[in-house]
Amino acid sequence: MARTAVRRANEWDGPSMLKVYAPYIGTPAAPEKELPALQDYVQRIDRYTYGLGWLLCEIDHQTAGFCHLSEDPSHPEDLFSVEIQLYVRQDLLRRGVGSALWSLMRDMMEMGNRRRVLCRVDRDNGRALAFFQAMGFAPLQGEPPQEPEKLWLAYTLRPWAPGAEKPTKPYLVEAADYEEARERAAEQVDVTGL
Repeated sequence: MARTAVRRANEWDGPSMLKVYAPYIGTPAAPEKELPALQDYVQRIDRYTYGLGWLLCEIDHQTAGFCHLSEDPSHPEDLFSVEIQLYVRQDLLRRGVGSALWSLMRDMMEMGNRRRVLCRVDRDNGRALAFFQAMGFAPLQGEPPQEPEKLWLAYTLRPWAPGAEKPTKPYLVEAADYEEARERAAEQVDVTGL
């Protein structure tokens, strides 16, 4: 049986993450029109992994998908609100990879006392819309950023310490809590027939 892991990403994962990301480039599913250079992508991973978070899902040590957080584009000064992007290898869609990544990222954000996560989905991307809605996202209320072709969705998190003055960085979350959440996430991936 195939072995599954969901874990924090690091710069050594950059090449395999770019392979997953490449088919999305130039489509409404990605914010970029050209594949970033490996060195630039590795710098992004280094910059955001420790402050916000990048996660990777592997099946038999092969990257199946990844997700990462960035600042809320409408309110970058709001440390408690972030945006998520999630990408799954095309041949592994509908096998629980996205659910596993979301599960661990959600748990990490709640352990870290974040309060809200946003995502933007192209209005014509029915598969992505269905996924995020199934995960509990709802249309963003108020004034979403002006992108008529995108639908902004939001998820209200349940922070472990709602009154925290600032979020806890992902790498400072208790190891035991992180490992328990990782194991729960990995169980969501369907590896039958692989």
